[in-house]
Amino acid sequence: MDSDQKVIVRLSSETVGVLRALVDEGEFRSLSDAVRSVLDGYASERLAQGVRPAPEHGDDALSIEDLTIDGSTLDDAVRSAARDYVRQRTNPGERPWGM
Repeated sequence: MDSDQKVIVRLSSETVGVLRALVDEGEFRSLSDAVRSVLDGYASERLAQGVRPAPEHGDDALSIEDLTIDGSTLDDAVRSAARDYVRQRTNPGERPWGM
């Protein structure tokens, strides 16, 4: 693994109880170590079964500005779509895109 990443998960009270018991018995130093170990084991099993992680896209990932014609932000795009929708609903005969 190149670097560690923080992930937040929700676990049932029962699962947390089991993990705490393992910590109390000395099998793990902390609850975090227990969760990490269980998840690492699961991931290793899945890799052994042929499941491969999705590639990371890092710098080549697109931003919403790349997907809009005029480079507007996501907020601008949503605002514009909502405005056009309201116009269309209030004026059914008028098309918001000018056709």
